[in-house]
Amino acid sequence: MPHVHAELLAPTASNIKRCAQALQSGELVAFPTETVFGLGAAVSQLGAIEGIFKAKGRPSEHPLIAHVAPGAELTGWVAELTPTMQKLMNAFWPGPLTLVVPKGERMPFEVTGRQNSVGIRCPSHPVAIELLKATGVPVAAPSANRFGKVSPTRASHVLAELGDRIPFILDGDVPEVGIESTIVSLLDDQPAILRPGAITAAQIEAVLGVAVKSHGEVSKTPNANPRVSGALEKHYSPDAKVWVLQASELAALQLQNKTLCVGWTDEFLAQADALREKCGEVLVEALSDKPGEVAKALYATLRQADELACRQVLFEKPGQTPDWEAVNDRLKRASA
Repeated sequence: MPHVHAELLAPTASNIKRCAQALQSGELVAFPTETVFGLGAAVSQLGAIEGIFKAKGRPSEHPLIAHVAPGAELTGWVAELTPTMQKLMNAFWPGPLTLVVPKGERMPFEVTGRQNSVGIRCPSHPVAIELLKATGVPVAAPSANRFGKVSPTRASHVLAELGDRIPFILDGDVPEVGIESTIVSLLDDQPAILRPGAITAAQIEAVLGVAVKSHGEVSKTPNANPRVSGALEKHYSPDAKVWVLQASELAALQLQNKTLCVGWTDEFLAQADALREKCGEVLVEALSDKPGEVAKALYATLRQADELACRQVLFEKPGQTPDWEAVNDRLKRASA
C-alpha cells in the first residue's frame, strides 16, 4: 500500500465540497456520522471500494453499508421501495437505523459482499448530510478503523489509526450516539434485528405494528442471516484485555498490571477505589448511569486504556434490559 499522510480538514463548506469531489474521483474520505466516523468511498468507484478493504485490512466478503442523503433517490440502488421501508425511513431517517433490503441493479456486489441484499441508511450528522448531498451518489462506509479494532468517535482516532493509509479526514462534532447503527433486515416477512443499536426492536415494532425478531433470537440461527458489519465474535477490541464484571467480583482481584476500571454505580466505583488503594496502578473512570451516555463514551474509553498503556480494562457489567442491549453487545465482542 502506498504511503500517504492524511489531511485533517475542518468541516467548512469549501472542504466539504473538496471531499465530495475527492469521493467522485475515486478517493477515500473519512467523515463523521452520528454513530462513529466512517471511511467512505462512492459506490460508483469500484477501485475506491477495494481501497476501503485494503486500508482497513478488512475481508472483501464483509458487506459495507451504503449511506445516502435525506430525500435521495433510491431507485436502482435498492430493488424496490416498499411500504415497510417507507414507514421506517419516515420514522427514523435521518438517524442510526440501517435497513437490509434486496439490492438494486446499480448497487455493486463489491459493496454487498457478493450478496443480493444491501444495508442502506441516512445519517443525521450535519457534516455527513452535506457531504452526501454534494457527492450525489451513495457512499459506502464502514467504521474508519483497522479491522476488528475499536471504532473511532474522534477525528484524532482516525488519524492515529489510518492517517498513513487514506488521503482525507473530514472533522466534525463528536458523534451523538457513539456506537454503530441498528441493523434491521426486511428480507423476510418478519423484520429482524441483525445488530443492536440506539434504535430498539420495541421502537421499530411501535412504528410497524408487527413483531420484530430480536437480536437474541437472530443470534441462534447465524447461518440463516445475511452477513452484516459488526457480527464477528471478537470485534471492537482494544489492545488491552477487556473484562466485564459485577462490583462484587472486584473485591477478590489481585492486579499485577496497570488497569482501567470503568463503571457508574456507587458500589462498583467504591470497589474500584478500594482496588486502587490495594494494588496501586489502577485508574478509575466514572461514567453516567444512562445507557445512551455509556454508549457515547464507550469507544473513547476503550481507546483511552491503550493510550494510557493499560494492560486490562475492568468494565462494569450493564443491566440486561433492552436499553442496555447495544452496549452489552459491544462489550461482549470487545471482551471475547
